[in-house]
Amino acid sequence: MRALIVEPSRMIRNVFSALFARNNVRAIGATTAAEALAELAREPVDFLCFAMQLPDTTGLEFYAQAKADGLIGQHPSVLLTGSQEDLGAQALALGVTECFSKNEPAVFEGFVTHWATTATSKLRGRVLVVEDSAMQAAHFERLLDGFGLSTARAASGEAALALIAKERFDLALVDYVLEGNTTGLAVIRQIRALPGRAGKIPLLAISSFDDTARRIEMLRSGANDFVAKPVVAEELQVRVGNLIELRQALDFLEEQQQALYDMAMRDRLTSLYNRYFINEHTQGLIKAAHASGRPLSLIVLDIDHFKRINDAHGHAMGDMVLVAVASALSESIDANGIAARIAGDEFMLVLKDSDAFATTRSAERLLEMIEELSPSGLPVTASLGVAQCRPGDSYDTLLNRADQAMNEAKRNGRNCVISAD
Repeated sequence: MRALIVEPSRMIRNVFSALFARNNVRAIGATTAAEALAELAREPVDFLCFAMQLPDTTGLEFYAQAKADGLIGQHPSVLLTGSQEDLGAQALALGVTECFSKNEPAVFEGFVTHWATTATSKLRGRVLVVEDSAMQAAHFERLLDGFGLSTARAASGEAALALIAKERFDLALVDYVLEGNTTGLAVIRQIRALPGRAGKIPLLAISSFDDTARRIEMLRSGANDFVAKPVVAEELQVRVGNLIELRQALDFLEEQQQALYDMAMRDRLTSLYNRYFINEHTQGLIKAAHASGRPLSLIVLDIDHFKRINDAHGHAMGDMVLVAVASALSESIDANGIAARIAGDEFMLVLKDSDAFATTRSAERLLEMIEELSPSGLPVTASLGVAQCRPGDSYDTLLNRADQAMNEAKRNGRNCVISAD
């Protein structure tokens, strides 16, 4: 189960995340209403709690917008209020499930614990029923709906594979006999050959042929479990529940692994990618550029006299300058650009599909953006070097040319852009 905590205070988010974790609920945090609406649109949650005071709007306005957008389902929606806020009646009239004070976490914990305990009586997930018989498919769909699961149906192997390619399922029930020339056995093999998550969804094979050889072959082909027709509802619920819980546990593990990888590849101060990521990723982009013949460019920049800033104004001001410059880099790129901090005050942009002229213009615009920053009134400039990927270039040779161009910009008085020959 997933909970969304919409709260600007990191400390409060951490406190309530720990509360949900104690109840085996995965909590996701959002700081603003905009972030929360995007998260709700991306994937539904099982529990929503939100603060009244948000950076971009009020909690009640956020809730009303989410409701108008159809993002509020059957899950509890809880308003977390401050000590001086008395908005219970207004919130309940809007449709909020309950209101709790942030100053009384024990009361909120009791509510969450009770909800988590009772909510586990129903399964959550989406199941694809691959069954040629409309009557049998309807029977399975009624049973699965009773377990709390949503369903989709495919009568043939071709239809099943098309649905799996475009929708996210937590389980597929696959009958042995299907419409057309494809058997359930072949469908199982084809699903297992699919890339990514689609090829890893749990498969529950079903068949009225309860012979051992057929069952073993379906399991050998990639089915996780087997159940014979006619299906006993209680047995189906246990088998389905086990497989869905396994899939969702693996989803959670994969998300955590991805989060850990992202943390390892990000610079903690600026949140840009770090040197490890950019070294690894750019090498692949250079190979792709050589293969396709499409342009690829690097921009390397140093903040001018950054040591003086640290010495004269302190490291806190230095960090503020680094964050401000990183923000300018992020704003200067689109989906074809990657920004990274590769050393103390050295940054890099990798621009895909950007020729020498376009890259130089981008560097000049970035130079202007940095000049306009003036964090806490402090003037900041940078020296930028630009290099275009050439045939035969490696990452090291391309980066070396960009570095040399940046050093030439420093020698030319700084606060300028130099393009490598």
